[in-house]
Amino acid sequence: QLYGLETGTSKGMGGTGIGVHNSNQINLLNPASYAAVDTLTFLLDIGASLSNNNLAEGKTKMNARNTTFDYVAMQFRLMPHLGFTLGLMPFSNIGYNFKETKQISNDDEGQVTATNTYYGTGGLRQVTAGLGYNPFAGLSVGANVSYIYGEILHHISNQYSDPEITQYTKQYTADIATYSFDLGLQYQVNAGKSQYTLGATYRPGHTINSEAFIIETLSTSDSISCPKMSIPTKYGVGISYSYDNRLTIAADYSIEQYGTVTFFDNKGIDRHRASLGAEYIPEHLTRKLFRRARYRAGIHYATAYYTAAGNPGPTEYGATIGVGLPIMNRWNGKNIINISGQYIHLRPHTPGMITE
Repeated sequence: QLYGLETGTSKGMGGTGIGVHNSNQINLLNPASYAAVDTLTFLLDIGASLSNNNLAEGKTKMNARNTTFDYVAMQFRLMPHLGFTLGLMPFSNIGYNFKETKQISNDDEGQVTATNTYYGTGGLRQVTAGLGYNPFAGLSVGANVSYIYGEILHHISNQYSDPEITQYTKQYTADIATYSFDLGLQYQVNAGKSQYTLGATYRPGHTINSEAFIIETLSTSDSISCPKMSIPTKYGVGISYSYDNRLTIAADYSIEQYGTVTFFDNKGIDRHRASLGAEYIPEHLTRKLFRRARYRAGIHYATAYYTAAGNPGPTEYGATIGVGLPIMNRWNGKNIINISGQYIHLRPHTPGMITE
């Protein structure tokens, strides 16, 4: 599973944020947005997720529940027009373990079955630091530098009930330590109570200077060094419309060029993602909780970044609703609990593959 840079606010809006410029939230999707933080504000944002997954492959069905840490990020102003952000979040996650057993022969010597086991574990994490600068009215620029690290393991084994048949295993391993560099740009136009923001992001790709191996075991073990993996080049554009600081509508599109990336012995394919989201605040200056709450909704669509049996992997469709509830007390009302519910459907292109 790949993770984006969405915080609780952008998750509730379908994962939009490239064109969103807001002083009251951390927007990791575009470092140019960091310039919006004002002098007297310190932002701390922590997120976690609970997920319930229903998987189906033919007539076989399974349910899995997971709890994951999403991110922790903080943001503050270093000097006039210059904002700073620091965050820790996952980049990718691997976690599966399943097996299938089938009969391969039934003769006078008895029944022989074969059991195929597949499991994977590990993942990558990233530490990100970024600056956003507002050189003159309307224009903001920014940059993120990330350190990405972690381990990857995929394991396949074929075992047989007949001990005379040789067992077979295949293992994919990699120990990753690399960097990522992201650039961002935003331009705002004000027209009365309306505000239009156009945003763009760019991440240059590069080869990861870490070894990846495939280890196959039949009668002996053979280790094969794979081509080096890469961080793909990514382009993103976004636009948002805001009215009276109460209604925001945003749309994003991005492409990650995984078609130039090799995963062990497989080539990737370019990943496209489009999203649309909105946020509405009935009133800013009120003591009524549900009038001051931030209501959000969004949808998104994404293609796969890998192939399965020679066909593109599953297409992703998602819809989200969310609410930001202010915590009001005698000192301030700036603290917010963001809650969102998300429905995601992964639809495979190859018949018989797993639907999630």
